[in-house]
Amino acid sequence: MRRIGWLLAALLLAGTASSPAFGVSQSDLDEVEREKAQMAAQLEDASDEVRAAGQVLAETRAELPGAEHAVDVAQGRVAAAEAQAAQAQREADAARDALADAEAEYEAARAAVEEARDSRADLFAATARGAELLTVDAVIASGDPQTAVDGLTYLEYMMEGKNQAVEEITLARRTAANAENSASAARTEAEDAEAAADEALGAAEVRYGEAEAARQAVQQLVGERESALAVAEDARDDAQSEYDDLEAESERLAEQLRQAAQREQQKDDDDNDSGGGSSGGGGGGFVVPVDGWKSSDFGWRRHPIYGTMRLHGGTDFAAGTGATIHAADSGTVVYAGWSSGYGQLTCISHGGGLSTCYAHQSEIWVHDGEHVDRDERIGAVGSTGDSTGPHLHFEVRVRGERVNPIGYLPSCLCR
Repeated sequence: MRRIGWLLAALLLAGTASSPAFGVSQSDLDEVEREKAQMAAQLEDASDEVRAAGQVLAETRAELPGAEHAVDVAQGRVAAAEAQAAQAQREADAARDALADAEAEYEAARAAVEEARDSRADLFAATARGAELLTVDAVIASGDPQTAVDGLTYLEYMMEGKNQAVEEITLARRTAANAENSASAARTEAEDAEAAADEALGAAEVRYGEAEAARQAVQQLVGERESALAVAEDARDDAQSEYDDLEAESERLAEQLRQAAQREQQKDDDDNDSGGGSSGGGGGGFVVPVDGWKSSDFGWRRHPIYGTMRLHGGTDFAAGTGATIHAADSGTVVYAGWSSGYGQLTCISHGGGLSTCYAHQSEIWVHDGEHVDRDERIGAVGSTGDSTGPHLHFEVRVRGERVNPIGYLPSCLCR
């Protein structure tokens, strides 16, 4: 039992991180994939090294709570197994003590049988030689009544003594037999108790092995997380510089869109306010530009590694490479080409200072100055520029400034 106590103490001293339940459910795996997808979306403008580190961080972030819980569970199992082993050992010790007592009683009973038999040996020998018959003959042959009475009295005494001796020996043998049975039962109980104690000790050692494995899993996850953080920290300045460059590119694009809007000839103030006769401009008037699912929202969000606030200036739609991109509304193409972190980019002016942009395309099917109709095919989904996978980054801009596209799209986000 001292060994089990040492094992538990070693576990508790070796690591206090708490850990995983011992199985991994599908929901656990799904959570890891969600974390990785979210991290990938938020590290769109990061370097390859930082993206890879981000994936490691996403995995460890999702897995650590379960891993830490498993350590807690394993430590509890070790403690329970230790208590069980200690109880089993106490029962084994008690059974051994009972066996010693039973064996002592048996030895005492056996000695009593020997003593009774030895003490009555002369009487039994005399009986075997026919001494009782000789005594009876002597009594009968005596002519003296008093002598006859005395002789009969002595004969009666001898008979009582013999019967008493037989009873004593019989009782001693019965007692010895009972003691032997008790000792045999005690021996069986002691052997069973010791086997149970050994089994409990083995179970405790298995539990310790589980706990140690769980603790090592946590240590591995923590080590991976720290390594990934170190990589990300080394690239902090570069990541910020890349983000600044992307924002600068966005501002250059905004200025270009503002100039294009100023060059457009508007027929009346209503067109300027509503979007140039377009059905866009809010209230869900645009068509969804691609057949895919919304993978990332517009808005400010905290950088998952550095904690800085960054604006994600559009809504992302996950779709396969080559999926067709459609114009959200009719208008004039004011930009079609490469644009730094946006990759292959198309921007369409819809009039009244309202425009839409479509980034990361694998192919562009329109050109500057071309008029496009609502829902017209304008390009294909890709992963060009700062992108972690094929998707469409869709922006809506008012007088060059990015706004949330969701209010301009159907509520179902379906085509």
